[in-house]
Amino acid sequence: MPPSTTLLLPLFLKVAGRDVLVVGAGEVARAKIAALLDAGARVRVVAPGAVEAVRAWATEGRIVWAERPFEGGDLDGAWLVFAATSEAAVQAAVGREADARRVFCVAVDDPANASAYSGAVVRRDPFLVAISSSGAAPALTRLVREVLEHVLPEDRWVERAKELRAKWMAEKTPMGGRFAELVRAIAREE
Repeated sequence: MPPSTTLLLPLFLKVAGRDVLVVGAGEVARAKIAALLDAGARVRVVAPGAVEAVRAWATEGRIVWAERPFEGGDLDGAWLVFAATSEAAVQAAVGREADARRVFCVAVDDPANASAYSGAVVRRDPFLVAISSSGAAPALTRLVREVLEHVLPEDRWVERAKELRAKWMAEKTPMGGRFAELVRAIAREE
């Protein structure tokens, strides 16, 4: 029986210093641009208008904004593209052009035109957890993210795990015995 959702390969992308195109400059695009800037991407934006935050980033030189509609050549040099508009025809054009150029396209809330999906993300150093519903249930994906935020390990657990890892490396402890020792150590701290 075939799966009910698209099978995906989960990846974490290093976009620092890489050219990423965002088509659209509304509130949804703003959130994607902010995440890309946090990850160190070189962000180019194409949109006829923009929300204030996007305009400010362009003025500050943090992004390059072309204040006009999308054109196929906008994908030149891009490693990744986000289609974040409310216009179905633009979303489809970006998806087609990205596919023709073999550039992954995250078409926000538009699985038919996407070749990649961004997930709901939980960041709590050193953890980075991303959750995806393959575009089928974005609101539920957000709920799962919020639940995970409450159950990720506390900082003291992370510190204890780092201490144990250093000990295991020094003592050449086999992998098979490490997990049980970690569980016992965390349980003692509770």
